This record gives sequence, C-alpha cells and structure tokens, in this order.
Amino acid sequence: MSLLRSKTKCCAKNAFALLASLLITSLLLGGCAQKTSGGESAEQGTIRIALPNKDSYAYWLGDYVSAAYPELKVELIDMEPDYRNPATLEEYERKLKAEKPDLVLLGFSGKYPGLTADGLLEDLSLRMSADGMKQDDYYPGMLEKLKREGGGNLYAVTPAFQAYALYYNADLFHKYNVSLPRNGMTMMDVMDLASQFARAGSHKDGIVGYHQPFGSMPNQLLFTLSNREGVQAYDFRSGHVTIDTPAWRKIISTVVELYKNGTFLMQDVKGEMIDGTLTYGPDEVNEADLFKKGKSAMTIAGYHDMSGLKFETGRVTPPVSSVDMQRSVDISMNNYMAIPAGAERADLAWEIIRFMLSDYVAKVKSGLDEDMPVNKAYMNYDTDPLLPALYEILPSNEPSSVSMEGYDPKFTSLFFELEDREIAAAVKGEKSVEACIAAIQKEGQALMDAAKPKK
Repeated sequence: MSLLRSKTKCCAKNAFALLASLLITSLLLGGCAQKTSGGESAEQGTIRIALPNKDSYAYWLGDYVSAAYPELKVELIDMEPDYRNPATLEEYERKLKAEKPDLVLLGFSGKYPGLTADGLLEDLSLRMSADGMKQDDYYPGMLEKLKREGGGNLYAVTPAFQAYALYYNADLFHKYNVSLPRNGMTMMDVMDLASQFARAGSHKDGIVGYHQPFGSMPNQLLFTLSNREGVQAYDFRSGHVTIDTPAWRKIISTVVELYKNGTFLMQDVKGEMIDGTLTYGPDEVNEADLFKKGKSAMTIAGYHDMSGLKFETGRVTPPVSSVDMQRSVDISMNNYMAIPAGAERADLAWEIIRFMLSDYVAKVKSGLDEDMPVNKAYMNYDTDPLLPALYEILPSNEPSSVSMEGYDPKFTSLFFELEDREIAAAVKGEKSVEACIAAIQKEGQALMDAAKPKK
C-alpha cells in the first residue's frame, strides 16, 4: 500500500466533511453565493476543467467545489492521463485549443512557462485588482515564483504551498549536550550539527545525527545536499555529467566522511513495485523512520507530519540555500490554477479561483493536515510561532521540473546505482574520494551518452 495514496484519500474525505459543515450555511444559505461579473450565479450550468488526470480532481479541488457550488456541473478533461509518458508542450497546447476548457490545473507538468510564452493563458493580476484583492495578503513566494515563470506577469495562482520543517528530538540534544537547531540553517549547517552526535559517541547507542526515511542511501544523500545548493549532477539539455567540479568534490567528501564517522546510517529499505509505482507497507515505513523511533536526532518532514511522538520534539525552518538564504527547496508549490485566454466561462473559473484563495478556505485548512494556504489569514487560525518564518521563505528559483524528453528513462536509476556503488567503496576505504569522483564522472557520462535520444 502506498503511504502517500492513503493519506490523500483521507484528507480528501476530511476536507469535504469540514467544508460541508463550515461553509455551506455561511456561503450559500447566508446570501453569499458567488456571482460572476455578469450577475449569473456561479452554480448555474457547467464548467470544463482541464487537469493532468481525473483521479487528482477530488484531492486538489473537487471537494471544495462540491461544498461551495453543489449544483454546478463539472466536466473533467484528462490532459496527461499517463504520467509515465507526459505530453510534449506542443501536444498539450494542441489539446488545450481543441478541448477549450474554462479552467486549467497544471499540476507537476512544468508547462506553465511555455503556455505563458505562447500567449495561451489570461493575466490574473487584472482580475485580482478589479476585485480589490491585495497581493500583500498572500504568500509572497507564490506571487514571485509564478510571475518569474510567467515572464513578469501573473498567469496562474496556486491556493496552497507545501512547507517542510527541520524536526529535532530535544531529548537527544540534551542527552548528548548538543546545541539545538535554529531557523535559517543551511543543509551543511545541519550536517555539521548532526556530526556532533557522532563525536559525542551516539553511534555506540544506535543513534544517528540525521536520518531521512527512504533517503539514506548515498545517491539520496548526495541529492539532499546538492539539490539544496542548486548543484546538478547532469544536464539533459547539454547531455553532460558534471560531477568532477569543486562543488561536487565538497559534497561527495562530506557524505563519505559522515558515513564513516557514524553521522549517517546506510539503510536500504526495499519496497514493492505495483503498477509502475514503488510502494511501502506499514512494516517498511516503520523500519525506515528512525526519527519516530527515537533513533535519529533530526529529520526533515512536512509541516503536519510529526505529532504524538514519545519524546520532546521541536522544529525550525527547513534548510535554506547557502547561495540565497531567503530560499529553500523544502518550500514548493505545484497545483497551479489558470484560465485559458478566451475561455467561454472565464468569469466562473475566476470565481472558483477566488474562492480557493479566500479566508473561508484558509480557515477550513487550519483544521486539516493539508498544504499551507497562500492566504496569510491562515495564521489567524493556526497560531504556531513557526508560521511567520515559513511564510517569509521563498521557494527555490530552480526549474520546477526538467524535461528528459527522448532520454531512456532507465538512465536515472542506473546513475543512482553507480553513485551508491562508488560512494560505498569510498566509505569502506576501497578507493579514494578522488577515484570515486573520477569513476562517477567517466561511467556516468557513458551512461548518459547511451541514453541520449536517437537521431
């Protein structure tokens, strides 16, 4: 069973129940039914919504729309039903023009910049201004990111963003006399802090300084560090592997040393492949989560992910980039909402978008273990002192997705296996770090050359 899949279903059901009880009376019976600019009730007729696949509708939007507009008919348009074979931008645009949806949910497609550049989306900042919506009332990272990706204009919004935090076991910090984490640390700062546990002898007690469930193998830890510093191992656009650089030398040397001194534990938990998706059952999940078992001093997890633990737990902001300490890859967003240029029911689509950005939805989400609303009113209902700091962090300005169109999809798994093998050899003392780097560079480039699109 997929842990993520089960949580999604649970949240969707809870969202519907709470929305029905909290919003129906105030919005619909209280005379606040949404109206389009032409005075037509938003519940009348049908709206056509394009989205990656129909299965994602209930979690993203469906329960909210059902609660606020129970009489509205919704037609869903599958834009990319097979996530393993995503449509090209050209194919996506062709289907968008043919289907003529009123509202588009872009998901993880990464097609937003292309759609804006080709003039296929409406500028939403004009509607926000017309409705008296102040951009200062919303998470600045959402507006900054979508304007940047939209060439300076706001062609989409997202009602929520995903926020992670650095969690720590305060009992272990006190036991080993290590200073507590603080807001604004980089990932290297976290690693330095974690290594203090090894120096204090924690590995003799089976305690590690930092652990990430399903993320403790060498390739995963390399990604943990490199991704937060904006360093890439390979570039699909140029077709080059870029491991033999000073930045990567520092990262690889750090990972090898932290394995050697006991800061990291190399834990390879095996999952089961079901219908092309790697899934983990309860036993595997329990085995992988050293933090929840009190065996790891720190971990990174979602804002709502840790509760009811048997030890004193604290949390601070997630690691920030050392290049730009206002940004973090642990703050992200993906469920973009946009209106196609010239959409027939653009006003109705906007009413739904405006509702999803409203104080009403922010209040409802304060009672759910869901993503963080971009509406800052959320902080009126969830008074966690960490929230103001989270809302100040901007998402990474790296591309939200990189196309490997035409490349053999086996390349990434083969490259990860190469990294695991070479780092493990360096940890065991079978080869030097320099030899490890040289091997990954040479053999990785050979793998990439073999995986390149055939001309």
